Amino acid sequence: MDELWQLYDEQGQALSGEGAKKDDVFSKGLLHGASHVWIWRKVNDTIEILLQKRAADMRTWPNRYDISAAGHIDLDETPLDAALREAKEEINLDIVSDELKLFGVHRAYLKADNGAIENEFQWLYSLELASNSNFTLQASEVESLAWIPLSKFKVECTGDQYVPHGTLYYGTVSTAIESVAH
Repeated sequence: MDELWQLYDEQGQALSGEGAKKDDVFSKGLLHGASHVWIWRKVNDTIEILLQKRAADMRTWPNRYDISAAGHIDLDETPLDAALREAKEEINLDIVSDELKLFGVHRAYLKADNGAIENEFQWLYSLELASNSNFTLQASEVESLAWIPLSKFKVECTGDQYVPHGTLYYGTVSTAIESVAH
């Protein structure tokens, strides 16, 4: 059975009991939701963020660097629950909900090269990892992980090797991580 993604109204409110299949969401540009978990750490005086490289056979933006862990919100699922689920599924990271810090909700409209439309509200969370974690990757979605200095990320994030979330989105992420890291 195909999973159903939660649909939203223009104010970012979940439409009670209304979901749609992935193919319909992408082809019709239906307004849906996603949760993004940005993982960071401090190494000496350097802030690093964890990026995932999307798998080569991903439907949208294959082989590009993206959020540490992210995914679409299932029908009747909260954004926080989706964030916890996706971190576990994609990189095998168990997170306690109190560890995640919501720093924004971003409205996005992106069209992929294959015509898929991402018309969504994106709940943005940060998570500081104080210790090294052993990640197990969901091979169907994640090619690899890389710790990147935030300063380098801020310069490169609008390049072709990244998912094109845009300057406003990436600026919001960078500012939020910098503010909690200092």
